[in-house]
Amino acid sequence: MTTAVEYPAGAPCWMDLSVPDLDLARRFYGGVLGWEFDDLPYSMARLNGRRVAGLSQRWGPDPEAEAARSAAWTVYLATQSLAGTLEAVTNAGGRPLGVPQDIGDLGAMAIARDPAGAVFGMWEPGTLRGAEAYGEPGAPVWSEVTSGDVEAASAFLVRVFGYEPERLAGYDFVTLYSGGTPVCGVYGGTADRPSRGLAAWLTYFAVRSADDAAALAQDSGGTVVDPPADSPFGRRCLLADPFGARFAAVEPAERSGPAGPTAPPPAPR
Repeated sequence: MTTAVEYPAGAPCWMDLSVPDLDLARRFYGGVLGWEFDDLPYSMARLNGRRVAGLSQRWGPDPEAEAARSAAWTVYLATQSLAGTLEAVTNAGGRPLGVPQDIGDLGAMAIARDPAGAVFGMWEPGTLRGAEAYGEPGAPVWSEVTSGDVEAASAFLVRVFGYEPERLAGYDFVTLYSGGTPVCGVYGGTADRPSRGLAAWLTYFAVRSADDAAALAQDSGGTVVDPPADSPFGRRCLLADPFGARFAAVEPAERSGPAGPTAPPPAPR
């Protein structure tokens, strides 16, 4: 077990999800990932009291239209200077979406779109550094973005966050390092996975059993997008919640910190 206190620049540090039915989302993720929740409008998911993700009720003028629109997890990348990172996003050809927001004493956030259309968040920490557990069952362990141009997407992220890129042999995949630690990746499988919007970013959550997670997801109204399968980085599956938001469940190999010494290769879809 590792507990993240500080995240290196560009590391995925927080994830949240807006859904049309918050109670259903709590039941689903509580069953599949073992989360407990507070009862606030922005509901913090917790593992033994430690905050690991956020869920909120989606607001919109047309509830039926909102319910029909697929949900997607937002992945937030760590920064110590939100203003500086937003300037780097613009200089690298991306586009900020909306304006930065202060979230009380927790920190500040902003959303941006990369030149290829993938959408991601940025988080400047206050009292909330990010997920307070990492790499244990129920906690995030890895995130990656899908792109039709792996080299261009990697170059954009390197320019914004100062990563060190490394292409993974045998895969259309680039691992991005921050301070010598692998923190996220870029995957070229656009035929299998979304490459635009929030859904372009996929988060892996650690589980004790990928097979059990798949069965629980299906029994709870979700979908098994790709069934459990073994890999050199742990047995894993790709799931969707009742609203269509995708996430991967993985039984990870031993890790030494946020994202660990090795990154899981991309899930097929």
